[in-house]
Amino acid sequence: MNKLTSQLFIQLYKAPETALNLDLGQWNSLIFILRHHQLLARYQFIFQRAGIFERLPEYAKHHLTNAKILSHKQRQQVFHEAKSIIGAFGFNSKHKIFLKGAAYTLSGQTAGVGRIYSDIDILVDKQNLDEIERSLVVSGWLTEQITKYDDNYYRNWSHEIPPLRHGGRGTVLDIHHNIIPIISGRAPNVSYLFEQVEITRDGFSVLSPSAMTLHSLVHLFFNDDVKNGFRDLLDLDLLIKNNCSDYYWTNLIQLAKDTDFNMELKLAIRYLTKILQTPIPENVLQELKLPSSPAIKIIDFIYLRVLLPSHPLVNNRMYNLANFMAMCRGHWLKMPMHILIYHFSLKGIRSAIE
Repeated sequence: MNKLTSQLFIQLYKAPETALNLDLGQWNSLIFILRHHQLLARYQFIFQRAGIFERLPEYAKHHLTNAKILSHKQRQQVFHEAKSIIGAFGFNSKHKIFLKGAAYTLSGQTAGVGRIYSDIDILVDKQNLDEIERSLVVSGWLTEQITKYDDNYYRNWSHEIPPLRHGGRGTVLDIHHNIIPIISGRAPNVSYLFEQVEITRDGFSVLSPSAMTLHSLVHLFFNDDVKNGFRDLLDLDLLIKNNCSDYYWTNLIQLAKDTDFNMELKLAIRYLTKILQTPIPENVLQELKLPSSPAIKIIDFIYLRVLLPSHPLVNNRMYNLANFMAMCRGHWLKMPMHILIYHFSLKGIRSAIE
């Protein structure tokens, strides 16, 4: 297969007509990589919207169409699962807010078009967690088998309980009570998010576009796992383009300050403009501009690589080093040093024993 440049994927996203110049060898690699990043259906949508889909090679159209069919089936499943979750016997929580990909789909955001799902995320009231988990177990959702240490980590240090998998349908559900781990010391007052709830036309609770964007960028820049970094960056680009207004930006900036995620917002703006040239109002760019410093140069080294497509068929120099540094940074943000040392030591010992 042909090796492709990272810039080709950005070019195809911004100027889809570029696809008309690709040969079959390039298409073969392109489809392989887009499927790896769960972006094949999204690019089908991009080509369709640009009016060039029918002019693509039959080989490309075949794979893109199949991806579209799969994404449509998953979209229908998200609505079905959302109704099932909310309707679970005894599901008692004042707030039942769908997050991330499920929220994009349920609310009709462009970021939800062509989305492929590995799980469904929902934010609930922490005081109701035990009751919610029991009600979901009765409705067929079961905790996946994990170690005692991992179970303790989820329940005492994390921002969610262990994932639940439906015994019949196989769907994975993540129940959150915050958006970042409690042990990090930076978990925000979740009431700020509860004040940002909107109801979709089908009656589902989701975050407002500003809060949705904040959660998306926090998930990206506060995470040790950035394997879907390019997809997540595209999500942010689409959320901004779909909702851009003075109110949206004012609300997003204030919410970032209230929840102490101003730095994460600045990083998101920095790499959206550097990588995708996302249109950001000039006053917002000035307010959220990061001054140059040695620390920022290190962060640039990391994110200007890990936010691009990653695959052996993509030319992305120093990606493995940048990915390792992103993992270290993410763990550093999530845990105090003494917990981090203990966590890695225990994981290392268990891995050696296995």
